[in-house]
Amino acid sequence: MSTPTEINTTRKFEIREEYRSGPDGLMRVWMSSPVQGLPVLLIHGYGALIEHWRPVMRAIAGEQTLYALDLYYFGYSARPAGRPSREQWAAQAAALIRNTIGRPAVVVGHSMGGVVSAQLARAYPDLVHALVLVNSSGAQLQARPLNTFDRFMLDAIGSPLIGEALAGVFGNRWGVRQGLLSAYHRKECVTPELVELFSGPLRRYGAGSYLKVSREFTNLVLDLTPGEIKQPTLLIWGAEDRSIPPAHAEIIRQRMIPHAEIKIIPDSGHCPFDETPAAFLDILLPWLRKIGEQNMMA
Repeated sequence: MSTPTEINTTRKFEIREEYRSGPDGLMRVWMSSPVQGLPVLLIHGYGALIEHWRPVMRAIAGEQTLYALDLYYFGYSARPAGRPSREQWAAQAAALIRNTIGRPAVVVGHSMGGVVSAQLARAYPDLVHALVLVNSSGAQLQARPLNTFDRFMLDAIGSPLIGEALAGVFGNRWGVRQGLLSAYHRKECVTPELVELFSGPLRRYGAGSYLKVSREFTNLVLDLTPGEIKQPTLLIWGAEDRSIPPAHAEIIRQRMIPHAEIKIIPDSGHCPFDETPAAFLDILLPWLRKIGEQNMMA
């Protein structure tokens, strides 16, 4: 497993790894010091882990106080019993903000982590200062109802035999690489190092927990109504995302968070913070500065 000191140690700040108690077991956390600016909490997507944010961590931690966690069932956090849910992950993140961060945070969620972040902002509004959704999942059913093939695949994943067989086929380096290639527009970013990074938890824990999450996909939705999210909200999207196209950002703004700002990054896919980190930071950092200034004047 990578360690934070490999990627972030300077004279100005450092990032350390800790394991903190959470509502359903230990959770792996990275945090920067000294405390400065706004607390910014990064929440990864399906199958990912803290290190997926590495290309943008230095820049964020240079201006704000950075936190990131491995969601339960992923990375190196606990694998609780029971069914995964957005409510469970929101409670996990809420515990981190309440017990470790100690003040409302700007929450940045990618893909499935966007669903978790939105649920966190809805269920624990006093803990979320602002919200950033990056190529968020959760609006697929509003964009396109399930077709026959979709239902067939969901039934297959849910089958006690077929689901485990599929997990065995894809829960390895080859499956990780295929999944990343399907998500990334810039295929050159899918390096052996990235594949190895994503494969580490699978080697340690197996693919069973990922399968548990896959079986809950129809419940991992954004079902917000206008007005539920009151925090300042930014939607960042890769223009070339084929799995969750930028049209989903418009659905989220039009139907769920009318005050959200939308920023589209050209020549970037589902993971713009890794594919085009400079362009991603050119959007995120000024927005965080603006939120910080508004917070100081409030």
